[in-house]
Amino acid sequence: MTKQVGGEYKGFYKAMPAPGAIVLLVLFLVPLFFTLSSAFLTEEGFSFSRIRQTFTSAYTVRILLFTLYQAALSTLFSVLVALPGAYLLANYSFRGRRFIKALTTVPFVIPSILVVLGFVIFFGNNGFLNRLLMKIFSLDKPPIQILYSFKAIILAHTFFNFPIVMNLVSTYWEHMDTHCEMAAWTLGAKKWETFRSITLPRLLPSVISAATLVFLFCYNSFAIILVLGGGPQYTTMEVEIYRLARTSMDIGGAAALSLFSILVTSVLLVWYNKSQKMLARSEAYNTSSTRLPKKPATLTGKLLAFFYSLVTLLFILGPLVSIVVRSFMASSTRSGTESFSFKWYAQLFALERGTGHMGSALEALTNSLLIASLVAIVTVPIALTLATAIRKKGFASSALELFGMLPMTVSSVIIGLGYFLISNSIRGGVSVGYTLVVLAHMVIAIPFVLRTILPEYRKMPLSYIQSSLTLGASPLRTFFLIEIPLLKGALITGGMFAFALSMGEITATLTLANSAIITLPVIMYRLIGSYNFQGACALGSILILVCSIVFLVSELAKGENNGR
Repeated sequence: MTKQVGGEYKGFYKAMPAPGAIVLLVLFLVPLFFTLSSAFLTEEGFSFSRIRQTFTSAYTVRILLFTLYQAALSTLFSVLVALPGAYLLANYSFRGRRFIKALTTVPFVIPSILVVLGFVIFFGNNGFLNRLLMKIFSLDKPPIQILYSFKAIILAHTFFNFPIVMNLVSTYWEHMDTHCEMAAWTLGAKKWETFRSITLPRLLPSVISAATLVFLFCYNSFAIILVLGGGPQYTTMEVEIYRLARTSMDIGGAAALSLFSILVTSVLLVWYNKSQKMLARSEAYNTSSTRLPKKPATLTGKLLAFFYSLVTLLFILGPLVSIVVRSFMASSTRSGTESFSFKWYAQLFALERGTGHMGSALEALTNSLLIASLVAIVTVPIALTLATAIRKKGFASSALELFGMLPMTVSSVIIGLGYFLISNSIRGGVSVGYTLVVLAHMVIAIPFVLRTILPEYRKMPLSYIQSSLTLGASPLRTFFLIEIPLLKGALITGGMFAFALSMGEITATLTLANSAIITLPVIMYRLIGSYNFQGACALGSILILVCSIVFLVSELAKGENNGR
């Protein structure tokens, strides 16, 4: 390229991230300022008293310890359940392997409110699993009674997160060099001894990295704790922030606790980044799989592979399938026998009069579709402009990438609290409330969309861009005719992820919205609270349909990118 063309190229890509960075800066830092400033402002003026009281309170320490304890236990069970599956996926070829591998992406698209509803319908006292066990073993009482307890929290977190560990560890394991293991076997070492002394130490960085990510998710968990916890004894930091802000109306206390939570989350994120760097340095990662797929050699191995696959499918798909099945069941009276019916869908689509919260279901569905569409349409260009600068190596790119990931350091409850305080200051109507919901969803979605686009952008050969510029095309023309077509799959996937995240988002929406603002997850939460599980299942089935479309689009995009 000539110096003039090179100058135009550099100038174009220096200017590209500016609009996205400014939008993210405003959307993220303004509500965060509203939240944190409330922690220091009292009736007497600026003061550290509320901060000091919150940070030294025995109640805060108890909540923090319980939050850390449930996150650690959930992470431990997620890792224990996932490791056998990671071993099977990385080392063996068996029927259903590709499907199970694909299912490990489910937690990235499934909303937490669906996890809650699925567990109530599948594991509840009157759930499908208990009904089946009672029928098989002729029992009078349900053998599994775990809902609204600490066990329910751990089990739900395990269901939600063990596929993440399985996905990350199996992918890393699959691409690990096998020379060390083969040398050990040649020297007479047994399989277990080789695994314990060679494979596991090499695999440990990926396990630590995946476990840290799961710990972060469990630490910031909200809907699962709020609904399945069953009482104040299982309050976590996020639930307490919500309770203080929306139930006790103690905005200052909620803000002070938010600051405390941000500090803890920041420490966890620093640890996660260190684990990522340790993972990058630990092995020479091969871009293609180095392990030849083989079938289990013994009958025991085949049975174990079949049993684990069956349990995994039941554990992941059971609650989701139960939601769909239950949505087609209704009874003519409260105590009557349930039978196949389109009653709840008729109420959802206003074909007949809705009872209770079902009367608002169609409006909620329309609102959610509109909000999610706006979030997807606006978020993708913002993330794309940021990715144009972040894909390059250098301090400025790393700093911008860190800035793009900043919303992940703050939980959705705290983001929702910031926009709730803004809405109180503006005191606008319902339209202002919905606008703030869209903005809050955008803040939550931008890091995920950025993470979707960035890997594909970094894979793009620089020679394509250089050739276009050398042949006389302007940087803008090159961007639209060369780069965007190559990124089409990633952009579509990112947009679909943003759409799904917005459709299923309940934490920030529940925190910032008043009773006049309704979305699909909010109505589902109210239906669950009023024990109208069939109606909630009808709405949940719509969310499952959205998640399934996102799942299929992302898998097709992977295939397209791999083919390219």
